[in-house]
Amino acid sequence: MTQLEVPTELIAGEYLLQRYDATVADYERAANEDTRLELLDEVLIMHSPASVRHELIFSFLLGLMQGYVRAKDLGTVLGSRTPMYLENMRRFEPDLLFVSNAAMPRLGDTALRGAADLVIEILSPATREYDLGKKRDAYAAGGVGEYWMIDAANSRLMVDRPAGARRSELESGWYDTDAVAGFRLDVSWLWRNPPPDANACLKEIL
Repeated sequence: MTQLEVPTELIAGEYLLQRYDATVADYERAANEDTRLELLDEVLIMHSPASVRHELIFSFLLGLMQGYVRAKDLGTVLGSRTPMYLENMRRFEPDLLFVSNAAMPRLGDTALRGAADLVIEILSPATREYDLGKKRDAYAAGGVGEYWMIDAANSRLMVDRPAGARRSELESGWYDTDAVAGFRLDVSWLWRNPPPDANACLKEIL
């Protein structure tokens, strides 16, 4: 398989396409194309392009967390084009992931082998069930240290510490993460449209 066929009527909206009986070779061939692909237990999953709201939250968090992690020399924060390999048949591309200095030896040129310290997914109508269900279970089984599920439609941040356990739900107030030493987030920043200036927020945290 060299590519996934996307029905024309789905191009304008959000979708989550699945191809069953897929192999690692299928994933590796298709992942070279300009698509966001994941592999979960022989199911190849393709995401639709992100919405504007999704990208605004993504850009804000990426800038904020990269700035903090660099200032504190804690590791690295990467975006959604970095695969995370949890098991042979489980390969994911989280919206954001934090890799601590201790885990850096597992970060290669093309992928992180093993679980990230923190994984963040920004929910969309098409991915909501997947992110809160099968993917959450896979992150728990794979040993992800902390999992954020950002539900912008309902202004709610859900956090598992570790993935699959000890869920917290916040709509506002400060959240102090265990995964990134000293990092704290004013949850209300996530619901502003557009988001606040990441540099100004970084100064407030530091």
